[in-house]
This record gives sequence, C-alpha cells and structure tokens, in this order.
Amino acid sequence: KTPTFPSRRASPLLQAALVAGVVLMVGLAFWKFADHGRKPASVAVAKGVSVDILASEGSSYQVGQRVVLQKLRMDTGSLRFRISSGAVLDVEGPVALEFVNPMRVRLLRGSATTDVGSEAKGFVVETANATVLDIGTRFGVSYADDGSTDIVVLEGEVQVYRAGQPKTPETKLASLYGGEAARMTTRDAKIQRLQQAALRGDLLTIRGLNAPASDVVSNVSDNIKKANFYRCYTIVPGGMREGAPASLTKLGHNKLVWRVMPGQLFPVELAGADVIGTFQGEVIRKPLSDINLELTRPCAVYVLFDNRATPPEWLRHGFRDTGMRLRSGPWWPDLVATENLKPDQNGEINIEHSVWRKDVPAAGTVTLGAMVPKQKVNPYAMYGIVVKAL
Repeated sequence: KTPTFPSRRASPLLQAALVAGVVLMVGLAFWKFADHGRKPASVAVAKGVSVDILASEGSSYQVGQRVVLQKLRMDTGSLRFRISSGAVLDVEGPVALEFVNPMRVRLLRGSATTDVGSEAKGFVVETANATVLDIGTRFGVSYADDGSTDIVVLEGEVQVYRAGQPKTPETKLASLYGGEAARMTTRDAKIQRLQQAALRGDLLTIRGLNAPASDVVSNVSDNIKKANFYRCYTIVPGGMREGAPASLTKLGHNKLVWRVMPGQLFPVELAGADVIGTFQGEVIRKPLSDINLELTRPCAVYVLFDNRATPPEWLRHGFRDTGMRLRSGPWWPDLVATENLKPDQNGEINIEHSVWRKDVPAAGTVTLGAMVPKQKVNPYAMYGIVVKAL
C-alpha cells in the first residue's frame, strides 16, 4: 500500500489559533513599549516661538523671563525681547504681533523696531500689505489703523515686497537703506517716499495710535520729486541734548550727533526741544530744496548752520544769531566738507555750527531755504533744525 501522510495545509481552526496568537503578541508588545496613548516628549512640538525678555516697562513680563509666544498683544507698556533666531524686537503698546516662526513675525497693529545683528539676517516682518526682508540691519515697521504700512531703515538695508507675493527680483518694490523710509497705503498701491519719521530715542514711534509724533511739529516736508528717492527727515520729540541724532543718512559719517563745544555745557535754551534730522552727507554734493515745517503752536525755530558758510539771505533776514555754538560729528576726514579741519583730542573731526533763532507767534508753516544758491554745489555740512514751544 502507498503510505498516507497528514495534509500540509492546516485546518481552519488551527489557522485561526495562529492568527490570534500573533495578534496577542503584537498587542502585548505595543502595550509594553507604548506611552498608553500619550505622545513621546521627544516628538512633542510646542506651538509658538521661544522669546527671552530683555527689558519690560508697564507689561506683565519680567526681565530674564523665557516664554513661548504665538501672539503678543499690549495696550500699554513697552517690551524688548530676543527671539530664538537672534533677532531683537522693541515694541510699545498699543501693539499686536503674531510669531509665525523664529525668522518671521506678522505685525497686526502698532510698530516694532527690529535689530537682527549678525545672527538673524533674512528676518521678515510682514503686514497686511507689505513684506519687509532684512539684509542685516536695524529697521522699524509700523502698521496703522488706516491700513497703511510705514518702513524706516535706521541702519543697513531692507527689501520691500508686496504682501503675499514671492520674493523675486521682479516682485521687489524697493531696496531701502539707512536714513530712508517708505509707505504703502494698501497692498496694491505703489510704494511712496515717507518724508518724516518720528523716533523715540532710536525707536520708531507708533503713528496715530499713541500721541502725535510731536506736540509742536505736525509735519516736515520738501518738494523733491525723484524716482527711487526715499530719504526721510527724522524728528525726536524732546530729544535735543548732548548726543542727539543729527542725521540717519550715513554718508560722510558713521553716526552723526550734536555735541557741545569744548569746555562748555549744553545750552539750556535748547535742551529738551524737538530735534529734526536732515540729509547730512547727501547735500555735500548737491543742494536740496526748501524744507517746510508745519507748526501746531507758537514756537521758537532754531537753525544750526555751518559756521564756515556765508549765511544765506533767508537766514540773515528771518533769524537772528543767538551766539550759541554746537558741533556736529564725528565726520570722515576725506570729504569736501571736512577739508582743512583738524581732528580734536579724541582724533575725531567735528564741524562748528552757529545757532540762529526765529520766534513764530502762531501755528502755521515755516519755510527754510537752501544752504547755498541752488545753482552752486554745497561744500558745507547741511544745517540742523530744532523746534521748541514758546
């Protein structure tokens, strides 16, 4: 007889038993090694961005505190913080921010001043109508209640794009450099020159949300009509003092400030007045147009004029020399405006300015003329402007 052997095919009952055993073993292994429904800490991702508080005034945050923020809303107070990317932001209420990631924030209201240092180049501040890309700089962005965006470059360079568009050479609206400012009224509007930027110390003041930029000067403007020209006047309310900024434009100097004459004290008459920064350096090569100051009340207007230049007719007839003197500096040595000037005991070159005054009895517009006749090249430093309420 031919021998018979059991079939190699298992019975249905045996198959079911084997499957059940495998399922049980897998289940036991999963139960043993799993975290009973909780995600392992190593893959948990905290929403928001890590922020270190560097300075706080009138806010709920404490200096030295590290927090993770998705949004920041402040009605009052001021805050300085460092994002994990290295970017340092200064904000002042009312302000609202969203933290998209460590290299991008979205400004919903108010203003923010950003210093990227050397760590966070490529940092982005965006609003509803503009995207501002840092190229290694310190800059301020303001988003007002009327929907307009203001951009002021304090140092370095930024590139401005229309919100929502890819960042390409074709979509770039402007490159802005230190001392330049621009405005976008809507997302689809053309980028415009912003003629006046209000600073608080070296921070961009919130426009139209806190107090006006100045209690005495409502606007500073000129009639320059030139493509791709974004130079702006700066105004620091109550900021006139030793070391007050004379200009943001870094042509012919690194950081131009007002200084006392050697051995003298700062003039009491000027201390605490509003100081207006002009285009120092730009006018070494060419004259500028008239400057218009719109005043809100009776004021004393001071012009700080290069003492080497012949005072023009508009200055001699409309102002009086107070006898006070100040210096602007430090200047670079290899300039037309600094020829034959010797460094001081600190090795720095300064230019002496005479201080001229005009009393304006009522609110209105005061026009300041050019340094020299417009057909001539200006070899002198541009004048400074100081305004103080009477």
